[in-house]
Amino acid sequence: MQNQNKPAEIVQAVAGIDAAITARHHIAMREFFDDGTEHLSRFTVDPTLAGLEGLSQRLAAVPAPVTAVVEPTSMTWLALALAVERAGGQMEMIGARHSSRLRGAIMGKNKSDVIDSEVLTHAGEIFDPPPLVLASPGQLALRRAVVRRAQGS
Repeated sequence: MQNQNKPAEIVQAVAGIDAAITARHHIAMREFFDDGTEHLSRFTVDPTLAGLEGLSQRLAAVPAPVTAVVEPTSMTWLALALAVERAGGQMEMIGARHSSRLRGAIMGKNKSDVIDSEVLTHAGEIFDPPPLVLASPGQLALRRAVVRRAQGS
């Protein structure tokens, strides 16, 4: 039972990121508290280095683990994954078909960047997306060497 004198604490946070190539990224953040309540907030960031740094700072300020869910739009997910990783969070990706079906089930035919980002915060409740693990530079070099050797170069 929650102590009446102690404010509720965030125990988990999920960020749904509607990634954009040239427009602003729309982010919905669901924060879950130890008293069973949750809070939804929304914000946007530019798809620039400064915008991604702002995203990292905002996510790092959340006093609980952050899981970010993104639909892979072109290669925008890579820069977002780095920003989330820098903030100490983890990224999960969900395919366009899955997010579209989830949006249809939750919102019907309505579609917007704001709706898409919020729907992504619910993806983990329905699907079990694996965490995205980025390869280290050493792993990439090893992978390239193995491929060259297999090709007989």
